[in-house]
Parts: sequence; structure tokens; C-alpha cells
Amino acid sequence: MSEKLRAAVVGAGRMGMIHGHLLQVHPETELVGFVDRDQSLAAHLASQGLRAPLHPSIDALVAAGKPDAFFICTPTHTHLPVVRECLKHKAHLFVEKPLATTLEDSAAILAAATEAGVTHAGGYVYTHLPVVKAAHDLVQAGVLGELIRFTSHAYISEVFSQKQGWFFQREQAGGGVVANMGSHLFAILSWLFGPIRRVVGTTRSHFTASDDSAQVLLTFASGVTGMVDTSWSMPGTQMLDYGLTVDGKNGTLVLERERILLHLLAPAAGNEAGWSEIHASDVPADTAFDISPHIGGEAFYRQLSAFVTACRSGTQPFCSLVESLNVQRMIDGVYRSAASGDPVTFA
Repeated sequence: MSEKLRAAVVGAGRMGMIHGHLLQVHPETELVGFVDRDQSLAAHLASQGLRAPLHPSIDALVAAGKPDAFFICTPTHTHLPVVRECLKHKAHLFVEKPLATTLEDSAAILAAATEAGVTHAGGYVYTHLPVVKAAHDLVQAGVLGELIRFTSHAYISEVFSQKQGWFFQREQAGGGVVANMGSHLFAILSWLFGPIRRVVGTTRSHFTASDDSAQVLLTFASGVTGMVDTSWSMPGTQMLDYGLTVDGKNGTLVLERERILLHLLAPAAGNEAGWSEIHASDVPADTAFDISPHIGGEAFYRQLSAFVTACRSGTQPFCSLVESLNVQRMIDGVYRSAASGDPVTFA
């Protein structure tokens, strides 16, 4: 690999532009090009300050110079064929979330990346927020004692009428709120509690043909159980509002956007008994820039830095496609359970 990670973005839509900007300004990366069949987007990319050339195909981009990594930001239903095309060139992979529209395609993506022996990562950016990592580290340190249960939510005010575009077509996006917003919460839960074992879910469509809200009961292999409530049709929530409460035999941890509240029955791992608060501003971030403070944009920087480090060391980052597949199992379980009315279990 060159001194900087030379990366190309496949898909010049909203997320492609976000990753393009990150790759262009991160001190350890170089944006070498975009790939999109719609060549009319070249002028728009340039108007946004993105200076890399736009190519009509992956082969055309590689002919101009093979990148070290591809960032796949195309519509979800195209991820599997795009991954296969990229892996022909033995480049590292970053795949935006959700991993695919089906569990089978998601497993095929991970299998292909594993066989190719490349570094891979998934786009669950909220796991890279410093306050989320701090909560993860407290749980892993055992401050709560034996874990018992959790409750969680993810809400935003986004959908109050029928919507157009592939993002709101379940066949192309892989689902509605569960796949595209609730999955961020699933990724945090996966990081905290490990492999999923059992899912019971209900979904409702209020405004679109897809799911606009959902209530889910999850059971992890670790024995932890809990509830997820999610909606992108929640009035009065202009930014993503997520929260998580974890109960253990020694206390409770409450994770919010801007802080962690911790109540312990007995001191543990350097934390005193009783209530304490850790504000997000008190958590070391190691972040050179924040592209979007209102949505926790520092996490994008940390996500990219973790991927670059993994590519250089030939390892996998903590949010690899293995974790993306575990999240996909939860998504799949919710939709199958909602359709059948029965629990869905995974070996």
C-alpha cells in the first residue's frame, strides 16, 4: 500500500459524497476517483469541491490506476454484484449499511471478502462515537456485573407522507426504518452483547409502503434480552434521537446522545457507587475534524481512521462485515417474525 490509502468511491449519491469529502481531507487517505454510471454527476461533484474524476465503471477507474480500497455507496440491492466486481482487483472494502437487502446476499458478501483476504468494514458509524465507545468500555469492564436486560430506542422526524426514490422501496433498500435507521442501534447492541440468537418483531406502515415503526424483542447468545422501539415518523425529533439503558446486577447504565448516566450499587473498575455522569465533551475523541456536529460527524473521522489502520496492519476493524452480518440477521429476523407472527432463531 502507498504512503496514503488510495481509495475510490463507488456511487456518487449522498453517502458517496460524504465519504468522498472524508477521503479527500483525511491526512492518511487520497481520493482517487468516483464510479457512477450517471456521468452527468461530474459537474455536481465538482461544484461540491470534490476534485476526483468520475468514471463510468470500476474497470475504467482501475485502468486509470488501481486503488487500495473501494468505498461502496450504491443502492443496497446492488451491493453484492458491486462487491464481486471490486474484489476482482483485490482491494480492501468498505460497504455502507445495510450490508444487503437479504441475509443470503449479506452472507455471500462476507464470504467473498473473506476468501479474497482483504480488510473489510461496514458503515455503522454510530459505533464510532466516543460516547458510545465509552459506554461499551464500561460494560466490557464489568461495572454493571452480570448483565440482565436492556431497553433502547431510535427516533427521528422524517417520514410523514409517501416518499419517492429507491431508499423508500423495500426491494431496493432492504427495508424501511428497521433496515435503514434501527440498524444503527442494532450495531451498537451487537458490539455490546455479541451474536444474536432470537428475534421477535412487529412492524407498522403509517405513511409508506415499507415499515415506518417497529417494536422488537432481542435475545443474544450471551443471554442478554431487551427491547428496541424505532420510528422515523416521530414528531418533534429533528435529529436522530437514540438511547439505551442497560441493567446489570450491580447497577444501570443510561446512554444518551450527549452523556452517560451510571448508577452502581458497589464501586467497580474505578467508578464510585451511586450516580455519576460522563458527558460526551469529557470523553477523549482523538478527532482531527468533525464534518457534521449535529449528527455526530466526528464518528465519520474515527470510522475512517479505524479502517485505514486495519488496512495498514492487515487486520479487521471492530466494525467489520462480520458485525454487519450479525446486524443483518437482526434485520432479517424482524421482518420474518413480523410476517409470520412467530419468533425467529439463529444457530
